Amino acid sequence: MKVLKEIVNQWGNIDSEQLKEVVAYFPDTPLVIKWGFLPREQVKACEVAQRIALGEGAQGDYVREVFIKHDHMKLLRQVLGVPDVM
Repeated sequence: MKVLKEIVNQWGNIDSEQLKEVVAYFPDTPLVIKWGFLPREQVKACEVAQRIALGEGAQGDYVREVFIKHDHMKLLRQVLGVPDVM
């Protein structure tokens, strides 16, 4: 629950440490990878690390951020009782 509140406070952005917890408890959560050059893509939390490794290795790109989509973020805020300011 703590990691979810941290993510909400970060406007849905997820860092690498938080990603480990999300994968452990919510592996099927859809997350968005925002690349430097490639188009954004949505993948399950459990697939993010592998996809980043492929994108940064073979495709030569870099990750700007990983985040929860707005509509899922809105639902998460409702469940946690955090006012939706977006």
